[in-house]
Amino acid sequence: MWAGVYTTKQAEAGEKIYFERCASCHGDALAGRERSPALSGPQFLDAWHGKNLRRLFDRIGEMPPGAPVSSAEAVDLLAYILAAAEIPAGATALPADRGRLGEIMFQRAKP
Repeated sequence: MWAGVYTTKQAEAGEKIYFERCASCHGDALAGRERSPALSGPQFLDAWHGKNLRRLFDRIGEMPPGAPVSSAEAVDLLAYILAAAEIPAGATALPADRGRLGEIMFQRAKP
């Protein structure tokens, strides 16, 4: 994950989607609100550490309730969340393929 599993372009697209579809519940700073969990910060990093990106991608794909984002939007949102976690971008785009995402482990800190 720390070798750059998403592109800056994906994260920028994800940021736009986030502010259009997610910020009203999760907050402008991804810090969470009321019943919507934080998508950044120590608690978020601890909660997802050691889990594969497919799990996070699947969770993103269930949101928002009643009008979930598409797979393409979910992968861009995932890239934005990784960028917010200060995980570096790379030259290769994050795939929307669940199998490939299952091979990438979320790590809260660079190994």
